[in-house]
Amino acid sequence: MLVLAWNVWIGRGRLDQLVTRLRAEHALPLVVLVQEAYRSDETIPRHATAYAASDFSQRSFPELDVAALARQLGMYLRYVPSMRNGAHRSDRGNAILSTVPLEATHAWELPFSYQRRVAIAASVNLASGRALRICSAHLDPRGGSARDLLGVLGRGAQAQAVLDQLEADGSPVLLGADLNLARGRRERAYRVFADAGYRHGVPERAPAWAHTYHRMPRLLLDWMLVRDPRGSIAGLEIERVDEEPSDRGPYVFGSDHHPLLARLTFAPKPAADPR
Repeated sequence: MLVLAWNVWIGRGRLDQLVTRLRAEHALPLVVLVQEAYRSDETIPRHATAYAASDFSQRSFPELDVAALARQLGMYLRYVPSMRNGAHRSDRGNAILSTVPLEATHAWELPFSYQRRVAIAASVNLASGRALRICSAHLDPRGGSARDLLGVLGRGAQAQAVLDQLEADGSPVLLGADLNLARGRRERAYRVFADAGYRHGVPERAPAWAHTYHRMPRLLLDWMLVRDPRGSIAGLEIERVDEEPSDRGPYVFGSDHHPLLARLTFAPKPAADPR
């Protein structure tokens, strides 16, 4: 199966184009783990409170509503908002889209640091009998105090909260997240997952790319990590998806983050015990 993870920059990423291309090129189940998914409908209160998150980014790109997008593409959707977009009657958060049914969905609020963050997880069961737990998460880019200006402490606590909710029955878990690491893999937020057995690929390989955040300064913020305690996964290859080989400009398919694409191969299921 294919798993795509992408921070779509408050719905500006051309997820419709990329998903359509992937489905045309690969006859495989596809799951998409989205951060900063955008939603706008009448269920969102008309007026924001004084505590609504601000959105100061220039709105020169059209935002793709994640619910409308799921209907357009004929995909299953689970979406949970984290925060409102300032005065706009819209919100943003994490989402999972899938060409196969999503089961056992669970969302939970992360410890507050700079902005409200809510992670979301679900399970997919494939025709082969294999099951996979998947999670989309987005950690804070900075902290809410002078003591934690870069957000290192807050992200560490948020990473632990994500991990605590994903420790389950031994099924493989695939996390697609914007970890916003200020200090790379030395940071506690990354070590929390690494110490719990999460790896970048099967077999594990360091990313071949130097950044996923595409505007300056270019930073390695986005990760796909897998935990497979029972050896159910035979291979997991991750690549950074570029809009063009020359890799120029501040945006990639409309977002300021690169998408990450994983191709996952399951090991054959053990033969049933004849006893």
